[in-house]
Amino acid sequence: MKNNKKIKIHVKNNHWAPGSFPTDAEGEKNFTITKEHLDEALKNYPEIKYEYTEGLPSFSDMMMSRAEEMHDMGKEIDLFYSGGIDSVAMLLALIEVCPSDQINVIMGGYPAPVHEYPEMYKKIISQMPNVNMDTGDLFGQALIDQNLFTTGCEADQFFGADGYTQITMYAQYDPSKPLGYRIDRSKAGNLSDPSNREWNNSRREAKVRNLLLTCSWRFLRNLHVNKVDMDNYQPFFLHSDFERYGANLHLEDQMVYYTPSHLPEHKEQYRKAKLMIRDFIYEKTKDSDYAYGAPKTITYPNVQKELLSPLPPNYSVLAVTEDGTIVNRENIMDYMTAECLTINE
Repeated sequence: MKNNKKIKIHVKNNHWAPGSFPTDAEGEKNFTITKEHLDEALKNYPEIKYEYTEGLPSFSDMMMSRAEEMHDMGKEIDLFYSGGIDSVAMLLALIEVCPSDQINVIMGGYPAPVHEYPEMYKKIISQMPNVNMDTGDLFGQALIDQNLFTTGCEADQFFGADGYTQITMYAQYDPSKPLGYRIDRSKAGNLSDPSNREWNNSRREAKVRNLLLTCSWRFLRNLHVNKVDMDNYQPFFLHSDFERYGANLHLEDQMVYYTPSHLPEHKEQYRKAKLMIRDFIYEKTKDSDYAYGAPKTITYPNVQKELLSPLPPNYSVLAVTEDGTIVNRENIMDYMTAECLTINE
């Protein structure tokens, strides 16, 4: 048994994070890992104060600046593409500054991403040299031992989503419940209705501080590499400029809330949301039908074979140590020693 590797599990008063999310982007409340490990995991996360920021660049300039930043890292970019407005916008930005062979497009299942925006596929993606059409293992595609890996899912939490799709699609506002809502699958959820605006305004901390990283890191659950470089994990919108932009919208009470859902009751609501992303798409494509008409895309379970099993998902990643080593079912016993495992009450 190896005994020179340290994994410390920190249990603080035996409680999880508010709302049952085990990550704290500000690093103050530790739930499942020590402060030292959390600091390492969050070293690339922007530490942004919740305050109004004067003089921000235009949203379009932010998009291009982020694309240039990723280009200048000098590595191939593995990009998850769903066909929705977030992934379309970031791909439009990246192809403007990167050579096409720097970008590896990972399609979120087939044929859904093609059907979501056929013109984008026909004119751009089909002409790119590196396109993975249908893996069945979306959560295992990040080769972050060598390539950058980017997604657009963080835009939902920054720019108005009322939560995870499967939770909020049928969620009804109910202040008597611990989280403020109950699930009723007999009808569409109402969390983002204008009548619930005050409640949505009050949830920014829970979403950005305690949900954002849980939402983001789900793409790393089934990696097939032994060691990762967290500097290579580069979600496109996980950047200080975009978080400041979202904070400004919230402080000005200009956020357009929506339920990220494919249900008819939520489609028109979503078409009014994230207009800055829609404006960017129109600027680059002049395609008003897609830019201002695209509904929310839903990534279906067929993108990850484990999600189709009647048994609990059997993902490969159990933990990632501070030096980037992946703990999996093959090496977990290397860490199950008194020297390696410490529980702090």
